[in-house]
Amino acid sequence: MAHVTTCQVVLVLFCLTLFSHAYTTKNEITKENMCSCFQGPPGTPGTPGVPGMHGYRGQDGGKGEKGYPGDIGKPGRKGDMGIDGPLGPPGDRGKRGTKGLKGDFGDKGDQGQKGECLHSSKKVAFSVTRSKMLGPVLEHTAVYFDRVLTNVGAHFDEITSHFVCKINGTYLLSVHVLGQQKRDAFAWIMLNQNHQVPVHGDSRAGYGTGSNTIILRLTQEDHVWIQLRANSALMNDYSTFSGYLLFED
Repeated sequence: MAHVTTCQVVLVLFCLTLFSHAYTTKNEITKENMCSCFQGPPGTPGTPGVPGMHGYRGQDGGKGEKGYPGDIGKPGRKGDMGIDGPLGPPGDRGKRGTKGLKGDFGDKGDQGQKGECLHSSKKVAFSVTRSKMLGPVLEHTAVYFDRVLTNVGAHFDEITSHFVCKINGTYLLSVHVLGQQKRDAFAWIMLNQNHQVPVHGDSRAGYGTGSNTIILRLTQEDHVWIQLRANSALMNDYSTFSGYLLFED
């Protein structure tokens, strides 16, 4: 015993301490306690193991909370045109548009059928005037027309200044008068000795003018002429007497 060193004593005390820690509450030494007393330094990591098999599908989770709206995406491509929808009801009448441009002339139409002639096959027309002033006259006076402009059919008598009917039919006759300054021009269209329609140029206009037109059905030897009333006066070639045949009887 005299040869025991201090180091040996310390080693013995250290081992007794380790054995005391290895005892369980039942004063038994277990493998786990012994291993924990004599645990060495960590070893090097081992190689990765082989992947395990896929596990079974778990149960569906509960419904999560409502998320926040995402960002607005880019516009998609234009879709194809759909089929025509049903015709809608008529809309309100719109405002009248501006006048359009004049269109081109259309194609020439086919020639129509020959129409019936409504005019007389015989031609009668006349137009006469005066070359100088007349009046003021002191009594009712037949107006004499000394300038013959037209006398188709020679029914106007240049001597009497009467239109003399030679063809039974319907005629249009007209007269125009111009009075002298501050003088009335009051006249009548006469059929034989009967007054038909009056013509009045009022002196209050300075140079009064008057016109009238009549359609008469005449027979042979009927006379149509112009009568100027007393105290009336006419200018020169501003006064005219005209007529023509519309159609025969």
